[in-house]
Amino acid sequence: MSYYLKILILSTFVPVIFSFHPKVKFYIFYKSIFRATLLVSTIYILWDIIFTKLGIWGFNNQYLNGIYIFNLPMEEILFFLCIPFCCLYTYHLVEKFNISFFKNFHWEKINIYFLFVVLVVGLINYTKLYTFICFVMFSLVLFIVNKSSININFNFFYTTFILIIIPFLIINGALTGLFFDQTVVWYNNKEILGLRIFTIPVEDAFYAHQLILLNLMFYKKYSSSNTKI
Repeated sequence: MSYYLKILILSTFVPVIFSFHPKVKFYIFYKSIFRATLLVSTIYILWDIIFTKLGIWGFNNQYLNGIYIFNLPMEEILFFLCIPFCCLYTYHLVEKFNISFFKNFHWEKINIYFLFVVLVVGLINYTKLYTFICFVMFSLVLFIVNKSSININFNFFYTTFILIIIPFLIINGALTGLFFDQTVVWYNNKEILGLRIFTIPVEDAFYAHQLILLNLMFYKKYSSSNTKI
C-alpha cells in the first residue's frame, strides 16, 4: 500500500466509523455526499490533469502504487472523494451541535471584500498559473455561493474551516515533504507566489477553501430533501 493511500485511509477512517453513531447519523446523507463530491471532483480532476501535463505540479512515483487514471495517480483521484467527505462530516457535526466561533458576522459583505482582494492578487500574478487560476477560481466560487439561494451558514463554514486547519497542515505537510526530505506532491516554484505554510504553498489554503465550499454547496442542495435529524 502506497504512502499516499495510507494518508487517505487514515484521514477518512474516523469520519466513516463515527458517521454511523446514533447521535451523528451522517450515513443517511451518503447519497447526497456522493453526488456532490462526484460532480465537484470532475471539475478539479480536469484541473489536475491539465496542471500535471503542464508541469505546474507533479507526483513522486516512490510514494504511489503505480496505478494511473487519466494520467493521474489513483491516490490523487481518491483525494477528491476522501478529503471532501471528511470536511463535510466536520461541517455536519458543527451544524448539528451548533458549534460556532463567530457571532453576528456579516459574511455576505465580508466575503465580497475577501474575494475582491484575492481576485486582485490573482490578476496581478497572472504569470504564475497556479496562483492566478487558484485565486480567480476562489473568487468565482465564493461569489457564486455567496449569491446562491442555497442556505449555507458561513458561521458554521468558517468554524469548520478553522477546525480542519490542523488536519490540513498534517495531511498537506505529509504530501509536501514536511516529515520527509522527499515530497509526494511537488510544485513548480515559477507558478506559485513562493509563500509557504511550512512546506505547503499558500495557494493550497485557498484551493482547500474553494474545494470544501463548492462541495458543501452541492451537498446542501442534494441533502435538502432528506429528513432532518
